[in-house]
Amino acid sequence: KAGAPGAPVYTMIFDAGSSGTRISFFKVIPGAYPQIDLLASEDFDDNGINDFLSGQGTVDPKDWERSLPPAYKPAGCDMTGTSVNGAQKDVGPCVIQPLLDAMDKKMKEISVTADQVTVELFATAGMRTMDKVNGGAYDATQIAGFYNAIKDYTKSKGYQVGSFETSNGNKQEGVWTWVNLNDQYYNAFGGNDTYHKTAPETRGDFEVGGSSMQIAFPTKMPANDADNVYTVSINGHTYNVFSKTYLGLGGDDTRKYVRASGYNTSTGADYTGLDCFGSNATPTNSKEDSGVALFNSPTLFPSGKTLAGNATGGLWSPVLSNAEEPLMLKSAGKYNFNSCATKYDQVTKAVMALPRNNNGTNNEGAASSYKDLVAKVEKSTAPFVGLDGFYFSAKDLKLAKADLKTPITEAQVKEAIAKVCPDSGAGPAAKTAPGRLNDFRVCADSVFMYNFLWQGTAANALGLFGTSNNAKFDGVVPSKWEKKSTLTWTRGYLLLKHATK
Repeated sequence: KAGAPGAPVYTMIFDAGSSGTRISFFKVIPGAYPQIDLLASEDFDDNGINDFLSGQGTVDPKDWERSLPPAYKPAGCDMTGTSVNGAQKDVGPCVIQPLLDAMDKKMKEISVTADQVTVELFATAGMRTMDKVNGGAYDATQIAGFYNAIKDYTKSKGYQVGSFETSNGNKQEGVWTWVNLNDQYYNAFGGNDTYHKTAPETRGDFEVGGSSMQIAFPTKMPANDADNVYTVSINGHTYNVFSKTYLGLGGDDTRKYVRASGYNTSTGADYTGLDCFGSNATPTNSKEDSGVALFNSPTLFPSGKTLAGNATGGLWSPVLSNAEEPLMLKSAGKYNFNSCATKYDQVTKAVMALPRNNNGTNNEGAASSYKDLVAKVEKSTAPFVGLDGFYFSAKDLKLAKADLKTPITEAQVKEAIAKVCPDSGAGPAAKTAPGRLNDFRVCADSVFMYNFLWQGTAANALGLFGTSNNAKFDGVVPSKWEKKSTLTWTRGYLLLKHATK
């Protein structure tokens, strides 16, 4: 529940993502337009609470030294390095406690004690993939018990506790991200002119995380959970927002699908993802964990069927499942734009069509498809921007602009990819100089962005933003702006939670 108008509320929110956990400490003054001040935030090097659920969690105690005293070690954390796999019991002392302790300095500065702070935790795509409903290995009771243990641990430290759960990617995370983006940079609710001084505007967004993609935009479609359209109302400004998450279409998971395409562990066949990586990507420098362990489930795929729904021998033969070995090239990359884009097109269509990505809030409704998304995107009442993974891809291509007013065109992206990742070329340089441009993922991730936004399917070769439709792509938005504000769904959640009527 929202606090009383005018009375400050202190809250900490854990963003438990697929690749790590972040804590954000806020002061909120509820009202028609809540006043929200980000007091402090921190993240250390854990690999996500979903890996602790399965007994494969890791932390890096050296990372604690960034903002905690030297030789710091929380009581009960027996992990000594990233080579030690953390169990469920280790989340409290090894992940939650260090992050809470990192907030101590700010709490003392403002004379706030633990019992005055409400702590909540919302997990995102990593934990969604753990649920049997989505092809994982854990049922609702097991997952609830995991959250309750973390919640009880936090409460034992003297804090007030609220929700500890997996957020719904459609009506929660996707909407919360949309709310914060549009409040911060476009003053959509009439209470924030930090960056936008004129009348309120809105944008749609593509938020590309590690394991999922959230797509949200304002629309004139009527609100309906089955159609993923939700009403947002703050400070007298009301919008209907289409918000849809696609589990498995995050930048990391999609790339790993491409790497696994055609791989058969029983025959040791080569990875056919070679054509998405320049020759500088070698078996040594391109190694990453499989990340596709949760997608070959007999509850999702009928006997003899592959992920794409084809007969065995189709897109995956078989789907790579629960492989402890890392995904790695068996020879240097052999980048080819057209071949790589074709693979991403196949992967995108296959993953979007999975039962867990059905339209509707709780995986109910008609089957999702790229063609369906094209039709819905055309109904957006605002242009689109790319966040997170798409922002970093644009930055790698030297196309990210700081003014939020310079659109990025299809031609610019294709030209930039050809320059950074020429066919049969080395791709980005080896990891000798600082910067993401030296990362082996650049070529693959950039092709993913291009293909998803423009290349489209055979039925609509112009994609989401071709000249045949009304949708417009404005460009990309950085995660931080002038170090004054952070794009985080946690703030969007608080705006909605504490907005009074």
